[in-house]
Amino acid sequence: MTNQIAAASLNRTARVAGILYLLIALFAPFSMVYVPSMLIVPGDAATTAKNIMTSEGLFRLSIASDSVVFLIEIVLTVLLYVLGTHKN
Repeated sequence: MTNQIAAASLNRTARVAGILYLLIALFAPFSMVYVPSMLIVPGDAATTAKNIMTSEGLFRLSIASDSVVFLIEIVLTVLLYVLGTHKN
């Protein structure tokens, strides 16, 4: 009985880790690829600053998305540690 409970707990932990990976796959490209491609103009700091001021909401959303990704990565690290140190 105890082994079944432990296995169910590990399965739940693994599922949560998988869901967190999917969330990272959704949030990370937005803040690390899409937003910089919209706001940053290589070699032109003035235009980049103007773009950021013009699209302040997008810039803030990118920061929030990046923060969510970092927090998810911290939780995911703990979950993977728990899964990796489990003894059969």
